[in-house]
Amino acid sequence: MSTIAEELERLKTLAASGHGEEKIHIVYVEREAAERVKNERKKTRFIMECDDHGFYSRLNAIKDRWFAHANKSVALSVMASLWDRSADEIRQMCEGNDAKV
Repeated sequence: MSTIAEELERLKTLAASGHGEEKIHIVYVEREAAERVKNERKKTRFIMECDDHGFYSRLNAIKDRWFAHANKSVALSVMASLWDRSADEIRQMCEGNDAKV
């Protein structure tokens, strides 16, 4: 992920090559992530985009199975606790190929 300084140089190059009038959208990745965690706007919808349609189907089947056996609040709480791992634990799981794809 690039820094503001790196993107500024890239934008200067684009502007100099005739793209100065094109519309862009700037995203502050870390700021927006922190805002989502604070959730001062009290949002309740969680959206995750998958790169693969098969994985999308798999996640929905898993979610539906959880919701079929526990009420939504309980299921989401248990699912969140299963995801709640330290950076080291996540790294170890991914490096150890414990994650199914």
